[in-house]
Amino acid sequence: MKQLLTLLLFLRTALGWGQQLAVSAGPAVTVEVSRVHCLVRFVETLAGGNNYVGTRRIFEQSRFNTPAAQRWLVHYRQLDHEPGFRRDGYPADRLGSQASIAPAYLAAAADAASLPDLQRRTVGLLPNEVLVSLDSVYRFFTPAFDTLAWQPHAAELVRQQADYTKFLQDKQLMQQFGRLRTFYGSVWPDNLPYRILLFPQLDQGPDFTNHAWVSGNVVLLDCHPSSRNFAAGSAIVFHEMSHSLSVQQRQRLQQQVERWYLGNASPNRRAAYYLMEEALATFAGEWLYAQQTGQPEAGAWYQDDYIDRYAHALYPLAASYVARGQAIDSVFVGQAISTFDRTFPQAATEYVNLFRKVLYWTDADYAQAVWQPFREQFHSTLTGTSTPILGQAEALKMAQGGEYLPVILVTRQHAATLRYLRQQLPALRTTRLRPEQSFIFSTTGPAGPVIIVCAHDPAQLATAAAQLKHQGHIELKQPLVLLK
Repeated sequence: MKQLLTLLLFLRTALGWGQQLAVSAGPAVTVEVSRVHCLVRFVETLAGGNNYVGTRRIFEQSRFNTPAAQRWLVHYRQLDHEPGFRRDGYPADRLGSQASIAPAYLAAAADAASLPDLQRRTVGLLPNEVLVSLDSVYRFFTPAFDTLAWQPHAAELVRQQADYTKFLQDKQLMQQFGRLRTFYGSVWPDNLPYRILLFPQLDQGPDFTNHAWVSGNVVLLDCHPSSRNFAAGSAIVFHEMSHSLSVQQRQRLQQQVERWYLGNASPNRRAAYYLMEEALATFAGEWLYAQQTGQPEAGAWYQDDYIDRYAHALYPLAASYVARGQAIDSVFVGQAISTFDRTFPQAATEYVNLFRKVLYWTDADYAQAVWQPFREQFHSTLTGTSTPILGQAEALKMAQGGEYLPVILVTRQHAATLRYLRQQLPALRTTRLRPEQSFIFSTTGPAGPVIIVCAHDPAQLATAAAQLKHQGHIELKQPLVLLK
């Protein structure tokens, strides 16, 4: 009897394993073409949204680019048509902490049969005043849309829709994408479909796509309608779709990942955490590409050198987790940080990395003119600004927090301001700073790096920005540079 019970237990356990190891088909997917959705995207593109610039250029060279059209675009930009909010309980630096009405509005546009239908579907998402204004904008640009985008490309888009649907099915890419879902530790049921909405790029090109974006389950795919080079576009499409997996990563895992990164002893822990989002999405896109071609793309994968090199370095580690069907864990995070440290040994002092999250803190009346020279020299993905310096508790808290690089631009009350900053920021106490001099002081302290620019002439600010760009990194042995 004991042997029989053991055998039954074994069979039951084996059956459980078999159920767990069953290969998922992955999330469902549809490829769609919608005239109303394309019109909405067309207007957003013309207004300078995060869409393909070639389309905007074609419009600007057309007879439709009139003063009246520019006034309508100004009006559109001024509308609060995409209000957002923050989700409680999610780490502030993760995509899951941010949300907006965009997914619901874009899905409604994809389903709408007409502009009045779009209005009916979006009642309650936005104030009626905004909905009526949007309707007026869309109606104004409909002739340009029909002439430049819809009439020349609609038939080919429908053919491309069928071909791309078949491609996704034949290559079983969504099944492979399901493996990435496991790696991210995301909640995305198989029966919740991704909706890939095709939008025509108006210039000519051999590429299927070089721009996509995901909002909720809507994949906004800018494409050349005549192209069937689907495999080459996979890295871009699935890179963006992987961001949705990051958004839908289990809340507890998101909180754990943040603790694992920020609790690490590496001085680069914040940088490694901040670049994780794009580096992992870049890996994911290249991994999907490699499932079709046998290997990732040659050359650069991302236009940002840090993210590109980080993604390349992480690829073997992340691929091994995907192959084992294993989700991101503390071991992965520790190895990812070590990989970052090896790849970027100077990251803690390199300006190209430090300026990614920057706080410009100044006492100048025309603050934007003061920090503009630095924005021209350094690309920042998150920028905070504050004025004045004295008595600004919130800016001081940010400067002391370590998440942002404080770039403090002193242009008046030099003695009082430097004395105040020295009292508040321990990193400034290592060197005597003379208020009658113009200088750059760059150093690191308990909270991280800090830069002080003390200028007596506005022209010195541009000189300081150029000097920092030329220098490239904090010179710990020579933190003080005098300005002429």
